[in-house]
Amino acid sequence: MENSGKKLCPFCNAEIDNNAKKCKFCGEWVCQDEDNIPQELKHFNWGAFLMNWIWGIMHKKYITLLYFPACIIPVIGPIAISIWFGLAGNKWAWESKTWESIEQFNESQQNWVRIWIILFILGIIFAIKTIITLVYIGSVEV
Repeated sequence: MENSGKKLCPFCNAEIDNNAKKCKFCGEWVCQDEDNIPQELKHFNWGAFLMNWIWGIMHKKYITLLYFPACIIPVIGPIAISIWFGLAGNKWAWESKTWESIEQFNESQQNWVRIWIILFILGIIFAIKTIITLVYIGSVEV
């Protein structure tokens, strides 16, 4: 069968083209390699990098809780472990559940970055309001 340009889908055993990325019969992605992740997902995961341990809990990857012991080493520890999470994030997230499509997976991971941006902006607003309040309180004479 390999000689004819066809192969068997590992999920439904249907005959599909050798170059097929997705089985046209069962809809499963068949373009996976030894990492068990489609080639299109081999890129940095910003959600895992930015939201590290929270992202990890939500994807059932509790190894991300190593973020806290890494904080013992100031600056370098949290940055290094966050980079590791970003590099491994797509593989971990892909294996954490069954995704309908690569597009659904990417949308889900992009939502993590959106959440981080919203929280970052809210944090800046809170910090500015706190500073203004402290300056105002410090300038009022009793």
